[in-house]
Amino acid sequence: MQSFRSVRSLLVLIQTVVCAALISGTASRVAAQAVTSETVIQKATEQFESSPLKTTSLDKGIWMFSGDGGNVTAIVAEGSTLLIDSGVDSRVSELNTAIFKATWRPVTRLVNTHGHFDHIGGNVYFGSAGVTIIAQENVKKWLSSVQNVPFVGFRDGRYPIQALPTVTYSNSMTLRQEDQKLTLVNYGPAHTDGDTIVYISPANVAVVGDIFSNHFYPIIDLSSGGSIDGMIHSLDQILAQTDEQTKIVPGHGPVATRSDLQNYRDMLAQLRQRIKVLVAAGKTIDEAVAAVPTKDFDAEWGQGYVSPDVFVRMVFTSLSEGTNR
Repeated sequence: MQSFRSVRSLLVLIQTVVCAALISGTASRVAAQAVTSETVIQKATEQFESSPLKTTSLDKGIWMFSGDGGNVTAIVAEGSTLLIDSGVDSRVSELNTAIFKATWRPVTRLVNTHGHFDHIGGNVYFGSAGVTIIAQENVKKWLSSVQNVPFVGFRDGRYPIQALPTVTYSNSMTLRQEDQKLTLVNYGPAHTDGDTIVYISPANVAVVGDIFSNHFYPIIDLSSGGSIDGMIHSLDQILAQTDEQTKIVPGHGPVATRSDLQNYRDMLAQLRQRIKVLVAAGKTIDEAVAAVPTKDFDAEWGQGYVSPDVFVRMVFTSLSEGTNR
C-alpha cells in the first residue's frame, strides 16, 4: 500500500509542476471580471477565494468538494477518478490535493456542467495533464469566445485550447465509471444553453450544476440563451427523474433533497408568474424592480450574491425579450 501511495503521490506532484505556469497565467482572470464594486461576480469571487474547501461523502467512492467555486463531484474507479466540474483556477492545486487525499486515484476524465469560470477554472490544469474534458457542445463554443453576461458583472474568455472540451455531445451521453453509470443530459437552454445534468446510478445522485443554487436566487445567463422558462423546464425534468432518496448536488450550496429542489422550482414558478403580470401590464424594468415581487421570498432566497433586484431584472428581460423557452 505504501508503494502504491508513493506512485500516486508522484503522479500528483508531476501534474502540479507541469501545470503551475499555466495556472499563473490564468489566475488573474477572475479578479478582472468585476469592473464595478460589489457586482454579483465580485461577491461570488470573494467567497470562492476565502471559503474553506470542504469534502463531503455522498456514497461509497463518491465525494463532493465545496468552497472553491462551483461544487465539484468526484467518482472513483479502480484506477482513476472522474470529476464533475473543476472549481476556480486560483485554487485548483488545493482542490487536486483534496481530491487525491480522498480518492488515491489520478483524475483521468472531467465533465463540465456548463462554461462559467467557477465551474471550469481547473480545466487548464487538468487538460494540460492529459485529462479528457467532456461537456455539452455549446460549452466548447463559449469557452472559445468572450463571454459577457448582463446584470451580473461577468466578462470572461477566451480560454486556451487546454481548457476546451475534447469530447462533446448534443442531447445525452452515457459514461461508465466502474460500477457507476453516468447519464449526461441537456434539456435545452436553462441556466445556459450548455447545461449538463449528471445522473449517477446506482448511487442515486444527481449533479445539476447552476440550474439549482441552494439556497439563493440563481444567475440566468441571458447571453447564452438561458431563460426562466428553460430553468423551470429543466427542473421539472430533474424532478421527474429523481425520488426522495436522491442526493441532489447543486451548483452551489449544500447537498439537497428532492423536496428542496421542488421548493426551489415552486419559488421560481411563482416569481415568473408575478413578473409576467408586470410585463403584461406594460411596466418598465425599473418599475418591476420597484414593485418588489420577490419580497416574501427574500429572507430565504435573497441572501446570496444574486440580489433580489438583479434577479428580477434577469427574469423580466427573459420574459419581455423573447429569451424564454
